[in-house]
Amino acid sequence: MRWITLLGRIGTVILMIGLALFLVSRIPTPTGYTGSSGSISPGEYQIEHSGVYLAQTGFQISVNSSDNISVYILGVSLVELDSWKTLLKETYPGSQVSTYYIVPMIFFHEAYPEQPLPDLFAPQTPSMLWAIAVLDKGLQTHPGIILWDPPPSSAFSYEFFPADVLDLTFIIANPSSNVAEIETEIRYSTGLVAKGNVILAIRLLISIGIALAIPWLILRKVKKSTF
Repeated sequence: MRWITLLGRIGTVILMIGLALFLVSRIPTPTGYTGSSGSISPGEYQIEHSGVYLAQTGFQISVNSSDNISVYILGVSLVELDSWKTLLKETYPGSQVSTYYIVPMIFFHEAYPEQPLPDLFAPQTPSMLWAIAVLDKGLQTHPGIILWDPPPSSAFSYEFFPADVLDLTFIIANPSSNVAEIETEIRYSTGLVAKGNVILAIRLLISIGIALAIPWLILRKVKKSTF
């Protein structure tokens, strides 16, 4: 029975390592904070935040609204983002295509492929580029980029750490018939370890540790009941 004891002790060590990694992965380090307030017109959406995030960086979002709204976190790989930017430049030569506006512009192109890309500074642009119909078309075409899509509500709170390097876009949409007053807080943080990369290792270590330790614990219990 010595091999059971040896494997059991090894399993206990592995289990402790897995639990320690789990605890460390849950400790975020605050790196910044932004807050904003404003309004969204009925039937429109807006980008609340956009940026490139590494696997160990993330943010916590808190949103409060005067009406039920929809929120989305979209994640696009840098390769796909560059491909979309190239497509827009080729389809609309001469148009200004900044990284911040690639997602809504590609959504508009897919919703209205025959129309010219709206001028970002033209008065009619909000009702064209930022219409929920455009957002819905883009999400239907690219459902794989949706990383968070909770039911409509007037209050949200969510912490998100991407598993890969992604260009993340946080969107707020107002599907109601009233102007929605919005207050948003975003707290940026860095994990002590890359959560997306370590989660598989944590699961394996804990599973292996439990599997090795159980026979040893059963044997110890049997021995104690015998004496």
